[in-house]
Amino acid sequence: MRYPDGGGLTAEQRKRREEVRMRAVDLFEEGVEVPCSARELRVSEKSVYQWRRAWRTGGRESLRSKGPSGYDCRLGPHLQAKLATWLDEGPAAHG
Repeated sequence: MRYPDGGGLTAEQRKRREEVRMRAVDLFEEGVEVPCSARELRVSEKSVYQWRRAWRTGGRESLRSKGPSGYDCRLGPHLQAKLATWLDEGPAAHG
């Protein structure tokens, strides 16, 4: 199966995860303990500890989404279209 952004999250999914991290920052600022924060956010305590560490060193901005992960495609638009056609034809069409 091919994904438009290389198999990562959609923009909507990244936005939702960022909202959870920003809510975590609010809880950090309120002094809520990690286990309580994890239960409220419905995430693992390990994630909350990692977010808190990043927040302490880089502030709220350190938990903002950095966009889709992975490398940029090196193929130009023309070659991407050609590759998509070949993939749709399947392996039998190309020996």
